[in-house]
Amino acid sequence: MKKMKPFQSLISASMVVAIAFTACTNSDTVKEGEGTTSTAPTVEVNKADDTQQKLEANKKLVSDFCQAFFGDKDSTAIDKYIGDNIIQHGPLLHDGKESFKEEFRPYYANPNFAKNKTKVDIRHIAADGDKVWMMIRDVAPNGKVFARIDIFKVENGKITEHWSVEQAVPKESDNKNTMF
Repeated sequence: MKKMKPFQSLISASMVVAIAFTACTNSDTVKEGEGTTSTAPTVEVNKADDTQQKLEANKKLVSDFCQAFFGDKDSTAIDKYIGDNIIQHGPLLHDGKESFKEEFRPYYANPNFAKNKTKVDIRHIAADGDKVWMMIRDVAPNGKVFARIDIFKVENGKITEHWSVEQAVPKESDNKNTMF
């Protein structure tokens, strides 16, 4: 029997440690896990929903600005949608909201321009991060049609940066595709 005591003691000690370890692990898990499920997928879905909502809001802000300013000829759209320090990448416009106002003031002062409201013909619009891209079919006062791409950066609900390129739509094309 003397040979059994050390073995029984070893088994007893091992069982105590195992029971204590299991009890601690199980009690913590039961306490934290009672009636709950993992929230990781929900958090990811919520972030995706938030991101999509922000992209949609940015697209709406940019399309609303373009309609108000270029279509409805509403010069107050600058104050509503444009950031104070807007950066212009087009070679014909200066940086800043006040410069933007000054550059367009002659158009808005012309009664013929201001009364000629139109629907802005947005053919494509996409958003990624803080950028919104638009392809617009634009008709100049002389009737010439242009394909225009505008890219806008949106920060804190204002347009803060703008890129623009345009190309006249030719009367004939070397392929059967349209520019839009």
